Amino acid sequence: MKKLSIILALILTLSLYGCGNQETAVNEVSSDAVAESDSSDITDEQAREQTPPDEQTEDDGKEVENADSDNNDQTETADENKDTDAERAAADNDTTDSETVVDEETEEQSLPEYTVTAYDESQIMYATSSVNVRKGPSTDFERVGGLTYGQEITVTGQADTEWYEIVYGEEKAYVSNKYLQNDKPIDEAQAAAEANPQTESDAQSQTQQATPEIQPVTEVKNVAGVIFVGDSRFVQMQASVDANSCTWIAESAKGYTWFEEKAIPRIDGCVGSGSKILINLGVNDTRNVQKYITLVNAKAAEWTALGATVYYASVNPVWENPYVTEEQVEYFNTQMLSGLSSDVHWIDSHSYLTSVGYRLVDGLHYSTETYQTLYAYFMSCM
Repeated sequence: MKKLSIILALILTLSLYGCGNQETAVNEVSSDAVAESDSSDITDEQAREQTPPDEQTEDDGKEVENADSDNNDQTETADENKDTDAERAAADNDTTDSETVVDEETEEQSLPEYTVTAYDESQIMYATSSVNVRKGPSTDFERVGGLTYGQEITVTGQADTEWYEIVYGEEKAYVSNKYLQNDKPIDEAQAAAEANPQTESDAQSQTQQATPEIQPVTEVKNVAGVIFVGDSRFVQMQASVDANSCTWIAESAKGYTWFEEKAIPRIDGCVGSGSKILINLGVNDTRNVQKYITLVNAKAAEWTALGATVYYASVNPVWENPYVTEEQVEYFNTQMLSGLSSDVHWIDSHSYLTSVGYRLVDGLHYSTETYQTLYAYFMSCM
């Protein structure tokens, strides 16, 4: 009985020992499972950090390739942005160029618009004075040439500015309606000859009396208080002589309007007792001869009352030029001589130069030597 009890105790002990080992095994298995589960929770990033570079997986290589691809995409995007910026800059330049072109076109288009009524048949007309020919029917347009006194021209129409459209060379051009007429201007010398018929011997006799032989002036007198009033011919004369004691009121390309509005106020400001006023205007606007006569006579009376002496020098010879003819000059001088009052002393410098000789450099203006000759003659007359 005692032995049986010992045996049962041993069996029970062994049974208990076997259950304990099984639980231990179960616990070990559970720990391994937990460990494996925890290991699976490690992120790819942590695994990459823990794994040496040489042992990176194929997936890591793919990710590196993807990163390089992303960098390439970014580079291409940057390049595209640069290209876009360059295109924008080019577009801005194009825009600037376009604006420049537009500005130039606008400047060209700033000329006044006009319409022309064409004639059914062209007409022949004549210039009543030397006059400019222009690209369009107003003084806003460029000058392309000129007509001389009595020149015949073909007129094809008239603009709404009243200027005539003419045939000028092989193109159309425009002339102010104020300087064209249907009838050919009368040659003043011929008209005078027809009004006063005379024999050839009479004509020769009068010519000799009108232009006696003149001795050239060789000595320049120093005359005080001289006021020279004129156009570009006096401007160039002043530059050719030593005349510091004289007052020069002269501007290029001027005529009656300038004389009335600008020159006379300046003369009034410096004239006084003993002044000698010498006027030489008209070559630029012979058509204003009557206006000159009226104004000069009126002012000469005022200046003479102040103790001044007034002189008017004839318009001097011209050669071929697009502005004025010798016939117009001679007619102007004839009218001035006959129309000026006794307050004005006439100086016939035209006849003087014709007698002693002169040299023109462009049909209107003289050489330095001729200006010096003319200056000496003027001073001798005062």
